[in-house]
Amino acid sequence: MKQRIGVYICHCGGNISDYVDVEQLGKLMANEDGVIVSKDVMFACSDANQKEMIQDINEKQLDAIVVASCSPKLHTHTFRGVAMRAGINPYNYTQVNVREQCSWAHSDKPMDATVKAYGLIRAGINRVSHSEALESIEITAQKAVAVIGAGVSGLRAAIDLARMGNQVYVIEKEAEVGGRILSAGKLFMTGENGKEVVDRLYQRIKQMNNINIFTSAKLDKVSGSIGNFFIDVNVGGELLKLNVGSVLVTTGFDFYQPNEGEYGYKLSENVITLQDFNKLVENSNGKLIHNGKTVKTVAYIYCVGNRQSKGENKYCSRHCCTAAIHSSLNLHDKFDGVKAFHLYRDIRTYGKQELLYQESSRKGDIYIKFEEKEPPIVELKDNKPFIKVKD
Repeated sequence: MKQRIGVYICHCGGNISDYVDVEQLGKLMANEDGVIVSKDVMFACSDANQKEMIQDINEKQLDAIVVASCSPKLHTHTFRGVAMRAGINPYNYTQVNVREQCSWAHSDKPMDATVKAYGLIRAGINRVSHSEALESIEITAQKAVAVIGAGVSGLRAAIDLARMGNQVYVIEKEAEVGGRILSAGKLFMTGENGKEVVDRLYQRIKQMNNINIFTSAKLDKVSGSIGNFFIDVNVGGELLKLNVGSVLVTTGFDFYQPNEGEYGYKLSENVITLQDFNKLVENSNGKLIHNGKTVKTVAYIYCVGNRQSKGENKYCSRHCCTAAIHSSLNLHDKFDGVKAFHLYRDIRTYGKQELLYQESSRKGDIYIKFEEKEPPIVELKDNKPFIKVKD
């Protein structure tokens, strides 16, 4: 049990002290069991205050500290560093979030915010008082790594790990490396062809003698612990036993496959997924031909399978909007006279990807916004899809 605790309550330049009575809290915490130092400070994270905390720890022989300030996500490492520099265990520090959880959450009720902060700080004091601090340990790890998956991320990781001096084993279940990117065509992030990216990485790997790639491989068993894992890999009927220090899982991604009848999918040959359409564009020359007919109009329906309250995936992939727009730009670059419609809920093109959206608009693409409750309706007439959408 900690007997000498220091408590530091931050004003955060007014972000906290404008709504929470930090001065009064500083006085109250001085009366808590085990608290030797209790202060309210303008900026707990400032260099000057960090030096003062180190001085207090050394002069008052503190064995734990509690900092009441902002989110631990911002300054956990800051105050653990203070503890380490002062010579105490960094896990004998607790941070209490009185900004996000008190002053910002209850800015309309300063008294309630102060009472809540009082309870949270007392809880922090009791936590650090009764908890047993972790101790850092060192282990000797095998200088080898198993990378599961030989897509772009797996190949890139293998190269970086090998450059650090590790023996690297890449385990891929398919017959060739590259994963989904192999058939992706032109990539919207770099403009490169997916196969070219994979080939470039693979050529670099071939020049490194400390990378082994196993294709058509099945992972049978993994045992052991941190720094010393044992892996059984079945490669073409042959069982290989590997001993590695780390296992990196880079198993990639998969495309959403619409259900039969979803927007007419599988009920009409003219309703296809984006990846299949991109292959069609990539493999067509002169005119865009599908099922023996020239394609004159294309409609991209966004958020299929995503961001649907009752759908399979409720999240946004952060990828589809830009992928659809990039597909449309490739379409215009390769074929003249094809009209493109984009039926969307929101256009989420992040950062410089917004430039693609602007270019698409300049090329005459038509964007129609719909609400989740009223999605587009695809009707089939003589196997031809007709779309109804409320703008």
